Amino acid sequence: MLQNMTIKSRLVLIIGVLSLLLIGIGAMGLYGLYQSNAKLETVYEDRTVTLADLSHVLDSMQQIRIHAVMAANLRNTDAARQRAASVVEADADVNQRWQKFSSTYLTSEEQALANRFTEQWKTYQASRNHTLNLAINGDFDAATENMVKDAGGKFEAVHDTLFHLVELQERVAAEEYALAQADFSKMLMMTIAVIVLGVLFAGVLGFVLISAISRSINQAVKVAEGIAGGQLDQRIEVTGRDEMSVLLQAMRKMVSVLNSFAEAQQQMKKQHDLGLISHRIPVGQFPGSYGDIANGVNELVAAHISVKMKVVEIAARYAQGDLSVDMDRLPGEKAKITETMDKVKASLQAINGEIKFLVDGAVAGDFSRRGKADRYQHEFHKMVDGLNQLMHICETGLKDMIRILDALAEGDLTQKITNEYQGMFAQMKDDSNITVAQLTSIIGQIKEAAELIGTASKEIADGNVDLSQRTEEQAANLEETAASMEQLTSTVKQNADNARQANQLAASASDVAVRGGDVVGQVVQTMSAINDSSKKIVDIISVIDGIAFQTNILALNAAVEAARAGEQGRGFAVVATEVRTLAQRSAAAAREIKELIGNSVHKVEDGTLLVDQAGKTMEEVVLSVKRVTDIMGEISAASQEQSLGIEQVNQAITQMDEITQQNAALVEQAAAASESMREQADQLARAVAAFKLEQGMGQAKAHPSAFVERRGPNRATNVERLPHAKGGSKTAKTGKPTASAPARTGTDGDWEEF
Repeated sequence: MLQNMTIKSRLVLIIGVLSLLLIGIGAMGLYGLYQSNAKLETVYEDRTVTLADLSHVLDSMQQIRIHAVMAANLRNTDAARQRAASVVEADADVNQRWQKFSSTYLTSEEQALANRFTEQWKTYQASRNHTLNLAINGDFDAATENMVKDAGGKFEAVHDTLFHLVELQERVAAEEYALAQADFSKMLMMTIAVIVLGVLFAGVLGFVLISAISRSINQAVKVAEGIAGGQLDQRIEVTGRDEMSVLLQAMRKMVSVLNSFAEAQQQMKKQHDLGLISHRIPVGQFPGSYGDIANGVNELVAAHISVKMKVVEIAARYAQGDLSVDMDRLPGEKAKITETMDKVKASLQAINGEIKFLVDGAVAGDFSRRGKADRYQHEFHKMVDGLNQLMHICETGLKDMIRILDALAEGDLTQKITNEYQGMFAQMKDDSNITVAQLTSIIGQIKEAAELIGTASKEIADGNVDLSQRTEEQAANLEETAASMEQLTSTVKQNADNARQANQLAASASDVAVRGGDVVGQVVQTMSAINDSSKKIVDIISVIDGIAFQTNILALNAAVEAARAGEQGRGFAVVATEVRTLAQRSAAAAREIKELIGNSVHKVEDGTLLVDQAGKTMEEVVLSVKRVTDIMGEISAASQEQSLGIEQVNQAITQMDEITQQNAALVEQAAAASESMREQADQLARAVAAFKLEQGMGQAKAHPSAFVERRGPNRATNVERLPHAKGGSKTAKTGKPTASAPARTGTDGDWEEF
């Protein structure tokens, strides 16, 4: 009967028997657990919780007792009120806990004790409240007496009742625990007996069923071992209708499928040997796991082929310069492929790193970097060595250029590039040397111009000093002439008053008039000489103005060339600007000197006219004196006419004296302006001297000494230096402005503003 049963039926049978046993044992256990749970619930709810509530009620009663006693003993109505309020709160808590206890299941004995407690508690509350009322009203003695004699005994009674109730809870809980232990022992014995019988029955039944199953399994194992050993040609016989028979039939089919699978593998090998690497085992011909195995074989072959193709792909990417791709991390022996590709990439990255290192240095201006050519071989070594040569050439060329620019910034124009270069570096060398040569030529010309300006200004200053001395001497002569004319005027007045001495006075007047005529003639000659000297000074100032104009033009051209040079010519541009500023100041000084000398020329011309008038007047005086000797009868009228004529001569000489004083002051101012221009030329020479030139170019001469005011030995005491004023001068006595126009030289104008 068991041989015709399937393994499933056999397993269902044994499982069913074991399940029935487990159900029986489980039912008994559940029943016992239910009983235990019910009893535990009763113990907890009716005993444990109740015991906690009763204990809390007992504590609250003790607090109520204490508050009542303290209300009477403190003998303070406010304290009594506070204690009474606390008693009210405690009463509420006692009532709540007692109501909770009363709602639980109570035995008859518990119910009797609970009823007795309720009656006794009400009696005690009445006595206690009476005690509190007496204390609140201030009758503390009566409150104490009531508390001791009445309330105390009632509290002891209700306290004993509650205590008995608590003891009852503990006793009942112990009894219920003893019953639970007896039930547990009974249920334990029954459960053990059922388990033992069930295990014996299941063991016998299992042994019988397992023996029948193992025989069929052993036969199937023998067939499986033959398949595992490669015996795919073994004969498999199937008898029976159980699962093992079905298993043997399936194994026979499996052998057939394995034979087909082996043939498919042999066919794929032949195709791959012929170069058809796309050939795969037809997975659709093999069902289930065989199809999975075929698919796995196909994937294995495809994996090997994909590795080869991946190597080809990465090599192509590396050939294009894309080093971001890495070879997949292959396991086992295939890791050699990964290592080889990693070495190829590392070599390419290293040479790329060397190139990037040099390029980054060149971009950052650091041409001192060199690649490590000794790390590489063959073409890589040649490549790095060539880049090192390129960096060396760039570094040498730029250092030469920096040396030239630093020298230019320091004003040293003697530096040149002497190294040999090719291509653009050779052009840079030639352009740099040409720039230095042009700057050297320009600075040399500026130095020479500054020296010429200094020399010319010194000569002008010396000429102005000499002219000042001569003008001072002329002023002294005019002073003497004025004194003589005053004496002559006094003599003529005496002649008019004393006609009897007319002959003697006329003779004396004739001599004085002759001397006056000679002096006036000399004054006329001197004024002509002053006029000629002033015109020469104007010509000299025009030459200075032209030199300043040419210097300004030269400085402007130098500034333009410095601007074309850019950053390298910034220092030279500053110097050129300073030179241009000095030239403009020289031009302004020259223009002021021209204006002063022009005013002096006009004033000298006015003085010459006055001197001519004085000469004519002196001639009339001489004729008048001669007529005095011939016509004595008309001496009074002639003396009057002489007095008037001499007064006019005196006024003319006074005006000549004033003009001569102004001329002397203007000449001194011209000398000071010449010295100022000389100082400006010295400043220009010092500014240009900051540049270092080659030997023999632009040698600066010794600086001229500072200007010292020179006074002639015969300078008149009535000559003072006039204050310098732009645009004209003022007379010394009248304070009225003298209209005069500066001499024109043909080079006037604001040419220094570009």
